[in-house]
Amino acid sequence: MARRTRHRHPPDRFVARPRRAVVLIPRALQPQADRVDESVYTFVGACQGERADQGTWERPAGAEKVLLVSLGSAFTKQPGFYRACVEAFGDLPGWHVVLQIGKFVDPAELGALPENVEVRSWVPQLAILRQADAFVTHAGAGGSQEGLATATPWWPCRWPPTSSATRTCSGPGVARHLPLEEVTPERLRESVLALVDDPEVARRAREIQESMAREGGTRHAADLIEAELPG
Repeated sequence: MARRTRHRHPPDRFVARPRRAVVLIPRALQPQADRVDESVYTFVGACQGERADQGTWERPAGAEKVLLVSLGSAFTKQPGFYRACVEAFGDLPGWHVVLQIGKFVDPAELGALPENVEVRSWVPQLAILRQADAFVTHAGAGGSQEGLATATPWWPCRWPPTSSATRTCSGPGVARHLPLEEVTPERLRESVLALVDDPEVARRAREIQESMAREGGTRHAADLIEAELPG
C-alpha cells in the first residue's frame, strides 16, 4: 500500500488556487485580461532567450519582403496547403518565402519550386521572424507569442475563430483569420498582402511588442520566483 504523504497545501489549493503565480504568456493573448487578479497572477510575457543553439538565418540580398510559413512541429502533413503557398507567392516580385514543411512531407510533393521559395523541414523560427514581414502559422502558443514579440503580422490558418489566439489578436488587428479548408492561392495572397500593407496593423503590432517587452520575460519571471523562495 502506498504511503500517504502530508502536504503543506491541499492539492486543489496548490494547483488551482496558488497564492502567487507567474503567467508565461503576454497579456495580449489572455482574453479578458482585465479580470485577472494581478495581486496573484503576474504576466511576464514571452520567455524566449537567444536560442543561438538553433542556428541563424540571413535575409537574402534583394528581398523586399520575407514571408515565413510554418505550421509548428506536429500539424505539418499539409502538402496541398504548401502547394497553395507556392502558387500564391512563388515568383511574386520582391518576396522571399521560407516554407517549413516538417518531416512528414517530401519536398518533391510540392513540384517545381520558384527561386524565391526556400523549403526546409525545420527552421530557426524566431531568428527568421526577427527579420520577416509576415507569418503564416497554425497559431500555436509558441508561434503566437513569437509573432507578437517580433511585431510580425501573422495569419492564423488552423484555429477556429473562437480560439483565444485568433480571437484575441484578430480583435486588436495584428492577425487575420481564414480557415484552412477555405484557403485558395488567390485568397491566401490577397489576405497576406492586405495584412502587410495595412499601416494600422504595423502600428498595433509595434504597440503589443513594446507592451510585451515591458512585461519583463525570463528575467522578471526568475526574479518573481526567487522572491518567493524561503529565506
